[in-house]
Amino acid sequence: MSDPMPQRETRPRRPLGPDWRWLLVLGALLIVGGIVAFLNPFAASLTAVAIAGSILLLGGVLQLWIAFQDDGPGSARLVSGLLGFIVLAFGVALLANPLAGIVSLTLIIAGFFIAVGLLRVLLAFHLRERRGWGWLALAGAISVALGLWIIFAIPEAGGGILGIFLGIELLTSGIGVAALAWRLR
Repeated sequence: MSDPMPQRETRPRRPLGPDWRWLLVLGALLIVGGIVAFLNPFAASLTAVAIAGSILLLGGVLQLWIAFQDDGPGSARLVSGLLGFIVLAFGVALLANPLAGIVSLTLIIAGFFIAVGLLRVLLAFHLRERRGWGWLALAGAISVALGLWIIFAIPEAGGGILGIFLGIELLTSGIGVAALAWRLR
C-alpha cells in the first residue's frame, strides 16, 4: 500500500505587493508634503531647485567620469565630456543662485506647457473625425493658457509657482497612493 501524501500546512497567503498599511503611510506623508508646499510655496520652490541642482551636479560629475573612462572614439568621448560639463554647469548654477534657478525652471515648465498644448491642439485637429477630439483640443488650449499665465505671472508669483506645482504633485500622488492602499486592505 502506498502512503498517503503528507498534508501541507496551509496558511492564508499574503497578497503580492507591499503591505497596504505602508502604502497608507506613504500616501499620508505625500499628502502632508503637498499641504506644506501649499502653505509655503516659495520654500517648496527653493527645495525643488536645490534637489534639481544637486541631481544635475551629480549627473554632470558622473557623465564627466564616464567620458574620461570611455575607451571609445575620441569624438564620442568629447561629446560625452561636453554633455557632462553642461549638465554640471547647470547644476552648479542652480545651487549657486537658487532665485535665478526658480525663474529658469519656471520658464522651462511654461515653455513645456505651451509646446505640449500646441501639439495636443494640432493632434486634436488631425483626429477631427473621431469622437472626443474636442476634449483633446480643450486640454491643449488649457495647457497653452497655463503656460502663458505662468510667463506673465512670473514677476508677481514666479517664486511660488514651482512650489505650487510641487504641492499639486505631492497631493495628487498622496491621494492616489492612499486610495490604492484603501483598496488593498
